Amino acid sequence: MSYLNLEKITKNFPGCKAVDELDLEVEQGEFIVLLGPSGCGKTTTLRIIAGLEIQSSGKVILDGKDVSDTPPERRDMAMVFQNLALYPHMTVYQNIAFYLQNIHTSKDDIDRRVRQSARRVEIEELLERKPNQLSGGQRQRVALARALVRSPKLFLLDEPLAALDAKLRAGMRSEFKLLHRSLNEQESSMGTFIYVTHDQIEAMTLGTRVAVIYKGKVVQFSPPKELYKTPKNLFVAAFVGSPEMNLIEGSLSGSNGSTNFEFQGMSFKTGTRGVETLQRIGQEAGEVVLGIRPEAVTLGSTTNLDSLPFEILTIEPFGQTNFVRLRSESRVSITCLVNPDLSFKEGEIVGVNFNPDCVHYFNKQTGENVLA
Repeated sequence: MSYLNLEKITKNFPGCKAVDELDLEVEQGEFIVLLGPSGCGKTTTLRIIAGLEIQSSGKVILDGKDVSDTPPERRDMAMVFQNLALYPHMTVYQNIAFYLQNIHTSKDDIDRRVRQSARRVEIEELLERKPNQLSGGQRQRVALARALVRSPKLFLLDEPLAALDAKLRAGMRSEFKLLHRSLNEQESSMGTFIYVTHDQIEAMTLGTRVAVIYKGKVVQFSPPKELYKTPKNLFVAAFVGSPEMNLIEGSLSGSNGSTNFEFQGMSFKTGTRGVETLQRIGQEAGEVVLGIRPEAVTLGSTTNLDSLPFEILTIEPFGQTNFVRLRSESRVSITCLVNPDLSFKEGEIVGVNFNPDCVHYFNKQTGENVLA
């Protein structure tokens, strides 16, 4: 059995089903990210794991034990909130020690564990300060140390970086990765993290696996690379990736071992993935949604007979790459990534090519990736 099991978790609020028979299996030592838009049920799921919300139905199994009805203080979990929830009248040392004092830990043990936790997150020199004397990043480290001192079975983190500026967020992402790795390198402990965010960059950089949640359900649970390269449905395809995947409605048709994708008066040969898609759906033709990442779109001359004519609307420089937004005469819009050394201009008509090995085809009715 997995270390943490969520079995058919459902949470109903008046007029709303926040979590809908959600299943999740987490192994010990993983860093799991719950990713989704606002209102998808990810924070409610985290609060159910913590015992701060009671599920309407379903079970929470931790380390082989059903803790569905166990009060939060007895679940052996530590939570880091978005607002950090530090006691403003206490010093950093007192904030970290608070839990240990409440369970009547000896003074020597408290001191040892507080200083050990502070050392892990590099705040030893801040122990006598109060929260209002700290920067945002320092307060975040104090909240982490307060969780670490408990040596819990689970670390639960609810959008802990949301209140930080972009530079601090980038730095703290690295801190979380290093902390998780260091905890799992010790024989005496395993750090299992459940981390909630709506930020796909956090999800893709931190998670060993990412659970994408939509309308209270897990719609894909995969390592970050698989999530990006093989989205299981249209929601994941559109939600994961910046800039997002290009999605174009059209139809596939095949004859004599060749398959074409046709849309808005244009068409191109699809290669083997198009052939496999038609074989999978068991038809000679069918309506689909084509998906392709911006980096798999290339620009060239319109003299290439295999290319599709598009107009460059905007070029957005991003240092090592340019985001180029294009539109066809039939008003189909796409985005691609281009080397900034290439001399394209806004308003220019260019030839567009799609890498056929990187194209996905989604069932237009169900939204599912046909070949995933």
